[in-house]
Amino acid sequence: MGPTVQRTVWQIQRDVIHALLVREMKTRFGKWRLGYAWALLEPAMHIMVLATIFSFRGRELYPGIPTLLFMLGGIAPFLFFSHCFTKSLATVASNRGLFNYRQLRPFDAVFSRVLLEFIIYLLSLVALLIVLAWCGVQAAFGNFLLLVEVNVLFFGFCLGLSLVLCVVGERYPEFSKVLPVLVRPLYFMSGVFFSLDQIPKEYHPYLIWNPLLHVIELTRQGLFASYHGMFANFQHLTFTAIGMLGFGLLVYRVSWRDLVRSQ
Repeated sequence: MGPTVQRTVWQIQRDVIHALLVREMKTRFGKWRLGYAWALLEPAMHIMVLATIFSFRGRELYPGIPTLLFMLGGIAPFLFFSHCFTKSLATVASNRGLFNYRQLRPFDAVFSRVLLEFIIYLLSLVALLIVLAWCGVQAAFGNFLLLVEVNVLFFGFCLGLSLVLCVVGERYPEFSKVLPVLVRPLYFMSGVFFSLDQIPKEYHPYLIWNPLLHVIELTRQGLFASYHGMFANFQHLTFTAIGMLGFGLLVYRVSWRDLVRSQ
């Protein structure tokens, strides 16, 4: 027998995340006939339904940006957030048997789920932009650096929130039925099919507390040169994302041993 290869901590962590990603992909797409195509079909169906509804207005939702692209800039980030929110509540329960392995912890399961959703979000966004451009629906590109910064912060925010929800879902199983209901009102309050510029200013205090609204506004600003999210606040998103990530890590740090023992 040859000498035993000693792996570093980072190599072990990489292999754990890779194995969990493969497992999540098979669980998420393997049982459906449409398979991986569903990652594109889900946002595409949302876009087509909303675009059909708003087409009766007879004009674009935002000047200079086709309605399909405007919808895509809101629906793609929202679906990423929605999937992270709902799936994180059951992370411990659905991976309980894996925690018998010393190298694997609940954080790895949460991180792999959020990472997979993030990859699906980015790939579906790029793929649909290409498909729409091929069909003649396109707009001048905006600010790539802003788009990268916003999505890094968005990933951190969703990871922190998912860590909190992982603990909440395990300690208080009844909340797993109640909390997903909160996502539905956010669909109408996060700028999925409107721009904050188009909303009267007296209603802004009731909307700008929502970090998802700032994500969508800044995402559209990064995607489209003609979009000017005058009321989107990058500093607010930065503070919220770092705060949520720090809070999520703190909650997980305090509770992770209980999550493993609860199996």
